[in-house]
Amino acid sequence: MVKIVVRAVVRVPLFEKDEVDESILDERVGGEYVTLNVYVFMLRVGVASVRDVFRGCGLSSTSLALHHLGKLERLGLVWKDEKGLYNVVVRKFGVLRFFYKTGKWLLPRSFLYMIMYAAIMIASAVLLPLGLREVAEILSALGFSINLIETTFFLMLIPHRTRSRT
Repeated sequence: MVKIVVRAVVRVPLFEKDEVDESILDERVGGEYVTLNVYVFMLRVGVASVRDVFRGCGLSSTSLALHHLGKLERLGLVWKDEKGLYNVVVRKFGVLRFFYKTGKWLLPRSFLYMIMYAAIMIASAVLLPLGLREVAEILSALGFSINLIETTFFLMLIPHRTRSRT
């Protein structure tokens, strides 16, 4: 009689998805540049393989990509499907609280406010009488400038797609 022994390796998540609070995510993801870079890449693409993450983030090896994807999986930020592809779970924590995800784009909220101030500036130039026009344009230009500076700072905070190493 032949016995067949089947062993299954089950990865237990470090935390349940509902248990993970923002302070843990800030510490374990937001505090580590490469892990945050992998998560931002996953937010942009939605679904990726280990090799896609390796190439897209410009990492030194696929095992490093697998390490960071495993870390994100244990924190409930990505999940692995039956084909071996990783799917992102959109969560807002740390600096990512100040961004909107639209398709592949991560837009800072201040960018939308900047557009609003530009629209107010144009509308006030057309619609308001001469005495109020200048005041509205000055205030709109001030709001536009402040939000332009904030948008620039926010865009410098998140990792951008790096060139792949050849």
